[in-house]
Amino acid sequence: MNNHYHLLIETTKTNISDAIRHLNASYSSYFNKKHKRCGHLWQSRFFSNYLFDDEHFWIVAKYIERNPIKANVVKQIAHYKYQSLFQYLHQYKHFDLLDNSKILKMSKDDYVGFISSDMSEEYMQKVYTEPKKVVKDGKEIMLTKRLEDFFENDRDINRIQNIKKAYEYGYSKSNISKFLNISISALARYI
Repeated sequence: MNNHYHLLIETTKTNISDAIRHLNASYSSYFNKKHKRCGHLWQSRFFSNYLFDDEHFWIVAKYIERNPIKANVVKQIAHYKYQSLFQYLHQYKHFDLLDNSKILKMSKDDYVGFISSDMSEEYMQKVYTEPKKVVKDGKEIMLTKRLEDFFENDRDINRIQNIKKAYEYGYSKSNISKFLNISISALARYI
């Protein structure tokens, strides 16, 4: 994009901030020298989000791939060469960046169809949601199960059991009460 970029990457190391800092500094230096300019290149500082699962991966992948359409940079998504779809379709000069990418598990036609369809408002709301970090029993843990998953099939039938499961898993009373639109005092009685 003109003033920012998105990366959807998986890492097993905790050095993502160092890697992004190096990438930004190196590219900014290169770009500024090439265009005989100085100063900041990117819109804001780096931030990252964790993903819940494969479903979340696909939502975020679609959001990133459709970003040039949303920003009116191109009319057809397949024409934007600075994205995974273009690399996938044409095996362009940076195709190796897609090694082991989940998008290669979809056929080209399926991926084009997936990326070409509009994103619903429900999907858009899930893009920047991420697992919560909480302290439970003195340890920091990541809640990788979405709160709504506890209530997905039976929001009302097994409500009390689901509330207890969500609370035992690590969600706070305030998170659960807000999600279910009930008072914290009512929720506390259930727990």
